[in-house]
Amino acid sequence: MAIQIIDNLLPNLFFKKLSNIFNDKFNWFWTEHTGEDDNNFMFTHMLWDFEIGRSSPHFDTFEPILYFLDKHIKVTKLRRMKLNLYTNQGKRIDHAEHYDIKDEKGIVMDTVDITVLNFTTCNGGTIVDNKEYKSKQNQGLNFKNSLKHNGYVQTDTKRRIVLNIATS
Repeated sequence: MAIQIIDNLLPNLFFKKLSNIFNDKFNWFWTEHTGEDDNNFMFTHMLWDFEIGRSSPHFDTFEPILYFLDKHIKVTKLRRMKLNLYTNQGKRIDHAEHYDIKDEKGIVMDTVDITVLNFTTCNGGTIVDNKEYKSKQNQGLNFKNSLKHNGYVQTDTKRRIVLNIATS
């Protein structure tokens, strides 16, 4: 299964506009576990969830990303759009491997595409199918939901922000 790297996914002006949203007034929400069997944490901000729809006043600002993404992969349905914030904890921490989208029976949905859009260049990153991809701003990493993946925490910046998009 192919993993697609999309450099400069967004036009620079739009990327800067989105990046400027993450100021000290942006609401992040504590997530106590990054997987079923770990004690790691992160902060998240759900923009869209398939079951409830729009879940953030910021969704309309981020929605146009789907049009730029559609130039690289076919986007017919948005399943989830979630921001993740990793804080520097002074050491590399690998979060739990996982699949993002499962059906109501707990079965991994292999027709779903996952795109991780990095807002930060740093030494943190994403591991997909046991291969590491360092975080590079405005770079999208696209892969099938059927590939296990996880993030890992950076040590060279205060924070790492990524947007996780699940589409089909």
